[in-house]
Amino acid sequence: EPVEPTCLATAPPIGPCQTMPATLTMSAVAPRVAFARPRTCRRPAKVARLIAVASGESSGKATKDFNATWSTDRSLRGDQKVDLNRGEKMTITVPATSANMGPGFDSFGFAVDLENELILERGAFKVDIVGEGETSLPRDESNAIIKAVKDGYAAIYPDEHLPIDDIKFTSVNRIPPARGLGSSSAALVAGLAAGLALAGQDLAKPQTKQLLLQLAADAEGHPDNVAPAIYGGFQVSINTGKQWVTQAIGLPKGMQAVLFIPEFESLTSETRAALPKEIPVADAVFNISRAAMLINSFATDNFEALRYACQDVIHQPYRGAAFPMQKMIDAALGMGAHGAFLSGAGPTVLALTGGHGSDVDADTMATFLAVEVADAMLAAAKEDGCEGRAVISAPSPTGVRCKKEETLLRRMGKTSGSVF
Repeated sequence: EPVEPTCLATAPPIGPCQTMPATLTMSAVAPRVAFARPRTCRRPAKVARLIAVASGESSGKATKDFNATWSTDRSLRGDQKVDLNRGEKMTITVPATSANMGPGFDSFGFAVDLENELILERGAFKVDIVGEGETSLPRDESNAIIKAVKDGYAAIYPDEHLPIDDIKFTSVNRIPPARGLGSSSAALVAGLAAGLALAGQDLAKPQTKQLLLQLAADAEGHPDNVAPAIYGGFQVSINTGKQWVTQAIGLPKGMQAVLFIPEFESLTSETRAALPKEIPVADAVFNISRAAMLINSFATDNFEALRYACQDVIHQPYRGAAFPMQKMIDAALGMGAHGAFLSGAGPTVLALTGGHGSDVDADTMATFLAVEVADAMLAAAKEDGCEGRAVISAPSPTGVRCKKEETLLRRMGKTSGSVF
């Protein structure tokens, strides 16, 4: 596939007697891949150095990036190297995510309270899919989740083969695919997390999440979706040149995210290919200033400026040209939304309401406003013949999580004295 641009703008160093170039050239990395298509999770040297620490196999040796182990490190011992017994069920839950948030191209993203589940049980290999994508996604080893599970396990045991022949996988999908809500990232994170968990890693531990971020962001090429999918909340992420780093930005209680989800799909790889490879310096300044204002708006709970802080000139004009994106944004702002933007690569449009002056749990005003904004977005879309649905959701503070429990049959077996 052709190499596609990312948000990273590069230019020659500016000396004391030089002037800023008129345009900045966009750097290139491998493109994002849609949910149903297999992806390759590469493991660079920087991630390899993390693996010894995360798996508890570092033996106290110092590495370039880490000079200490963690007191909570563990790895499976002996012949048992798959942490899932018969009669147990492992459930990996991953939230939807909205990336970019307007000006934060490939860097900003937050989790939304719409979640997919990946359920693993011992049994003959099978891939069941329930919900979104159940008629189109593959039900064999070509499914992107299965590839990610193997990659996550190999990150801990690179010389071991994960025996998936006796593992049954069930995907419960609530995130609509190819709509700009991070379905492909949710699949990637769920699979990698399941592989790490099968290798005995605790997903609640910071070192495991750090490793998961390196694996997932390296596979995607940028962290805007995978960081909030792993950590939850509003995340701002960068690459230091050695590893991916993310920081959380506070989200106010009671904030709501009104989504207009069009019926048509849009692959990130295709919309990314439409982006220009060079941008004017003025456009870079436009986005930088608004990205800074967006962060300050959340840091100070001052949302009056969000209608301007969510503006973008780098990617939204190109990705939203084929449908009434701007009309829906204008309609949402006109009805009182704090800010609105294209979610990820689109085509979903997201408007932020509430979280300020009214408590969604204490009165009806915040809910009333969210419904009014949803109706305005629906009307704007209908005027242009854009079919879709409105969903009122909320930012989620929770990222990926793993729950292991006994199956009903095993609990019944214990009660009856049978052994499973």
